[in-house]
Amino acid sequence: MKKLKGIDGKLDIAWSLLVKLEAGMKCEIENCQHKPTLNSHHIFTRSNRSTRWDTANGVCLCVGHHTFSSKFSAHQTPTEFTYWLHRVYGDLFMEELSIKAHGTKKWTVYEKEELLKELNEKIKYYQDKC
Repeated sequence: MKKLKGIDGKLDIAWSLLVKLEAGMKCEIENCQHKPTLNSHHIFTRSNRSTRWDTANGVCLCVGHHTFSSKFSAHQTPTEFTYWLHRVYGDLFMEELSIKAHGTKKWTVYEKEELLKELNEKIKYYQDKC
């Protein structure tokens, strides 16, 4: 992932950590025991600004299920991965997320700062629980 400076970079880092924390710091694929290297995967591409930092648009995956496995991974087998998303999250969730992802969102600096505060508060909540 390209390292961004400023608020966008801070939001990307917070989003990624929060996706992992919300998943209990484990790969969300059933029966996956691989924990050491976790990635936060955007369901809809991060170029969609309206859902870029929405944790509902994120899935915590081990590196194999994210990019490397030719049997099943978000990047190597995207069709199968999409079927998995629909099975696990449901068609309605995926449809609503798709509508939101394809909307137009222009973030102000103030909105980004407020979102960063919100993400950091949620991170602190999860970290305090452990």
